[in-house]
Amino acid sequence: MAAAEETMRVRLAVRDYYNQFSQGLNFDELTGQLRRLKRSVEYSKRRQHVAPIASGDLKTLKQTLASLEQRIYNSDNNALVSDEELDQLLSNIGILDASLRDEKILLIFNGLVGRQAFTSAQIWPTLAYLIQDDVLFSHILEPENDAAFGRAVAVILISFLLVADRLYGNVISDNQYWQVIQKLTLYAILENDARGYVPEKGWVHAYARLGNILEEVAESRLNRAQKLYFLTAVMAAYQEIKVPFAFGEDQRIAKAVVNLANKEKFYNDYLLSILGDWLHRAPSIQPSVGYDFWSQRYNREHFFTNVMLMPEVPHDLIKFIKKIPELFG
Repeated sequence: MAAAEETMRVRLAVRDYYNQFSQGLNFDELTGQLRRLKRSVEYSKRRQHVAPIASGDLKTLKQTLASLEQRIYNSDNNALVSDEELDQLLSNIGILDASLRDEKILLIFNGLVGRQAFTSAQIWPTLAYLIQDDVLFSHILEPENDAAFGRAVAVILISFLLVADRLYGNVISDNQYWQVIQKLTLYAILENDARGYVPEKGWVHAYARLGNILEEVAESRLNRAQKLYFLTAVMAAYQEIKVPFAFGEDQRIAKAVVNLANKEKFYNDYLLSILGDWLHRAPSIQPSVGYDFWSQRYNREHFFTNVMLMPEVPHDLIKFIKKIPELFG
């Protein structure tokens, strides 16, 4: 099946499951539905040529980065970013030079949010660019490839912009906000590249960055069904990854989950149902189990351990975790 057709198949399923969920029709089945959906995704066995999201003259990019960096950290200057400068940042989010991508573009973008250097009118067009299929899903159905860097940077920049939207007083519409989260829900189901730090190339860290989004969603104006749906998608995706998380992803997701659980008892009760389902579905240890089993088992244990280490964990959640045999048996 062609990548576009497979992406559309999963997109329609994600949309359909949410429509059911918002009507209360699949409340108890959603986690299983999304886990099975993620397992069903057909990935190509061959990778295509990757053209990283990078454009323009490298010297000009470095000059722009230096100018923005100076304005961010010099409180006497106006830190506002122009449309041209913003376009230059966005068109280079997939650049393979980690010293520019991770240490400059990401940090500068975060600094611009902190200085409220965007205009309100820039927020939605920037988000709209980042959630394009050609950006967020670039080569996502292929074996590990360099497009993952651009995809993951798009996710973290989206989280920065959602913070900016909140700081600016909700400048994008409720429908636009939900459009962003729907795209990220689909991203969570499709993304299979769980690499953290890649030697000589820098960070992918896709699942840690989904944790950033989940934490911001908890603070958002989305309704209860929308928040819980995204939570379920992130947790279902996390559970299905078959390689060890070794770069703090479990800690980042745990922090975001506890933050949401603390918002109100309903969220906490729903989380307990997801976690109970996770343990119920976990296969028992058999002589023939291999790498996938042990990766998922220890990802699960590390997640629960990190939840216990978070401050202000709801009492019911602590009580639930303390009954898990492999942790406290």
